[in-house]
Amino acid sequence: MKFSYKPSPNYRNTQSTSGIMLDLTLCLLAVLLFAAVYYGVAFGASYGLRVVGMTAASTATALLTECAYFKFRKSKNIKKDILHSYGWVTALILTCITRIDVSYYSLIIATFICIIAGKLVFGGFGQNIFNPAAFGEALIMLYLSANASAKVTADVFTSATPMTAMNSQGWMIADLGGFLKAYGGFGGLMVGSYPSVIGGSCALVILLCFAFLLWRKDIDWHLSVTYLITVFCLSLIVGLIKGTGISYALFNVISGGVLFGTVFMMTDPVTTPITIPGRMIFAVGCAALTLILRWRANLPDGVLFSILLMNMLTPAIDKLVDGNQIKNQKLIRNKVMIASAVFLIVALAVGMTVKSVAAERPAKQDSSSETADLPQGTGFVKDDYSKNNAHCIYRTNTDPKAVVFDCTADGFGIINDMGDEYSQNELYITVDTETMKVTNVELVNFGDTKGYGDAAVTDEVLKKYAGITSDSTIDGVTNATFTHTSVKAMLKAALEMAAGK
Repeated sequence: MKFSYKPSPNYRNTQSTSGIMLDLTLCLLAVLLFAAVYYGVAFGASYGLRVVGMTAASTATALLTECAYFKFRKSKNIKKDILHSYGWVTALILTCITRIDVSYYSLIIATFICIIAGKLVFGGFGQNIFNPAAFGEALIMLYLSANASAKVTADVFTSATPMTAMNSQGWMIADLGGFLKAYGGFGGLMVGSYPSVIGGSCALVILLCFAFLLWRKDIDWHLSVTYLITVFCLSLIVGLIKGTGISYALFNVISGGVLFGTVFMMTDPVTTPITIPGRMIFAVGCAALTLILRWRANLPDGVLFSILLMNMLTPAIDKLVDGNQIKNQKLIRNKVMIASAVFLIVALAVGMTVKSVAAERPAKQDSSSETADLPQGTGFVKDDYSKNNAHCIYRTNTDPKAVVFDCTADGFGIINDMGDEYSQNELYITVDTETMKVTNVELVNFGDTKGYGDAAVTDEVLKKYAGITSDSTIDGVTNATFTHTSVKAMLKAALEMAAGK
């Protein structure tokens, strides 16, 4: 391996900062424009306007916050200071990495805090330790989640995004191709035809922005390319060992925040190492942490926190590869290789502990899967639910015509041995013993993955079971096959117990 070196001192970039920020702003606006069009076409004009509204709210908050800060500091030229602080760039990035169902309140508070605590408190632009936008999104995820859900967009995320779905299944699915059919396959991931974070779903638009920024020499390709190659190679090795193949590596690269993070966040010259060897260590570390967090953290993605963690290590990395880069070329190269090897070995060790599971796929994908789950012309009780271990006990019997059963059954988490955080699903099922019809179904406990399997146990879905008999055919629930099957298993157990079987 041979590195290209420049003699000291090393400056972060000779390109005009204003020019870089202008190009970056144009690319971010292009990403947001695509998002507005997609949500507007797919879900209605109000959703496209919501993307515009969230962008405006975050940008206005950033500019007003900086204006108040510079006024408090008694700046002689507030307008000039704001223009050279580039707070709107932080606001645009924050909006891009935020979901559309985040409330305006949460977004505004996060923007205010990330501008103050993530940038200005360190001395302003060029002095901050953490990527301000990543800092702000971390606040939304960790502390503002209670206020994050906006009712106006509740129907956008009726099913899980590719990242939350993959996370709910342990990040290692044997039949990845079947899993991706719900999102249009890899083509769907490339064009962003699914709801996710506002600016992170369309890989094609982000790659075009990447090419533009490289052409304009606004970003350093060493960091971005090293990061993407490392994510791909680590995923490929683990995927081949676990039997998922190259498709698993491709999924890890083009889904989630990997592409957006490497183009718009990791290339931040302020919070990344100064030298090329240092940036390569930073990129390998980010890639390793991204996959470790995906595999083992209870997070929808690992990109955000991998960036923040490596931001903390930036001063140490700069110190590690400090010195005359030409004179100490061999020493610095060895340091890069050793540091990178440590990250890679740890990531591979964690990857080996991930279990491959069967995918919980949408109930209606193709004719074969639909026929297997929902046989036409026969009652649902004739299906085999032995894996669900359904069991019912009498709860009340005050009315002989309406018996309430307390039923439990294994769902996705227990069947696939996903860990102690999963438990049995539980329902109260009322059966009319004269007509042998289910009259009411009430959820007691949901033991599967929130935001995914719970689509099968909403009040609206459970109401539809009123009136069914053992001869009824039950329609599937998209993206919640395992949980839906456990519900059918409990309904079967309750009807059989009511019949004295």
